[in-house]
Amino acid sequence: MKKIFLFPFIYCSLFISVCHADTTVSQVCHLNNCVSVEVVSKQDDMERGLMYRTGLEPDKGMLFVFTFDDKHPFWMKNMSFSLDILWISLDGHIVYIGHDIPACSNDPCAVYSPDKPAHYVLELNSGYTASHQWKLGDKLDMKF
Repeated sequence: MKKIFLFPFIYCSLFISVCHADTTVSQVCHLNNCVSVEVVSKQDDMERGLMYRTGLEPDKGMLFVFTFDDKHPFWMKNMSFSLDILWISLDGHIVYIGHDIPACSNDPCAVYSPDKPAHYVLELNSGYTASHQWKLGDKLDMKF
């Protein structure tokens, strides 16, 4: 008799835990303006980044999380749209902004890097930082 009641209990518990999984959205915010971000930290994902995608939705971005501070270089190879690229310190301050960096489909592609070390890199739609007044030195609130 106990076996009959145990199976439905386990099944219901599993169903509830799956239905109530953590659905926290990763965001980067400046004042009252937030963008939802896809967070990447695995080497393969970081190397691919936004390559081969056709665009980013408004108020979306990609956040690269490194394990160490450096002047992490980026390029726009195999991109089909321009980006704003922000290099961000471990404490969340913008240390460098590359505005309106153009896509590159033919080698050699330019390499972009900051003049100061950064721990994170954020890619946003081209023009986003200017239209939302994100500036060098601003403190960002990262929730991921």
